[in-house]
Amino acid sequence: MPLFEHTARLLAGVGYSTWTGVLNAADFGLAQTRRRAFLIASRTRPALPPEPTHADGGTPTDLFGAGLPPWRTMLDVLGCPPALVVTRGNHTTGGSTFPTTGPSWAVTGRARSWMLKVGNRPSATRRRLDQPAPTLLFGKALNHVSWIDSDGTPVRRLGVEEAAVLQGFPADYPWAGSRTKQFQQIGNAVPPPLATAVLRTVAPTALEVAA
Repeated sequence: MPLFEHTARLLAGVGYSTWTGVLNAADFGLAQTRRRAFLIASRTRPALPPEPTHADGGTPTDLFGAGLPPWRTMLDVLGCPPALVVTRGNHTTGGSTFPTTGPSWAVTGRARSWMLKVGNRPSATRRRLDQPAPTLLFGKALNHVSWIDSDGTPVRRLGVEEAAVLQGFPADYPWAGSRTKQFQQIGNAVPPPLATAVLRTVAPTALEVAA
């Protein structure tokens, strides 16, 4: 941010309108609370931050217009991936049906749900499926981004397709290279919903043509 602020002052000195600040991707429809610093500059229009499309908990409708929907959650975008389905219970009362390789709300008779854990320390961030993901870590920290159950027991690591969706890409986006390289590409990308929101503030016509 200090570098962006310095650059903004230089750009303002040669005729640019500038804005610097931190944006939370969850405010723009991503199911991840990824915060990133931005520098927006334009010679042709005022440089302003994008208007959020979502809010933590949502906002109510008022005299000035419709409210904002709540942040999207991991469950909203991932759901429960289809896989081998197992039913646990007895033949008279039925039981809980759940996928064995995807997040599930009811694995046993008591409510148990998967959580996403990011980090390998006792204080590592944990988020429930009904929350946005925390900022995803890649590189050397990749092995410490994993699904755990409500008791903290590891289930499996986050998949490439899941990471792509949580970063705002289609699950079948054609990443290239090894698993590590694919995660590197996902992690280095600006989430498309956030990138689109920022670009609309300075190049709305170009985005409309592209759409």
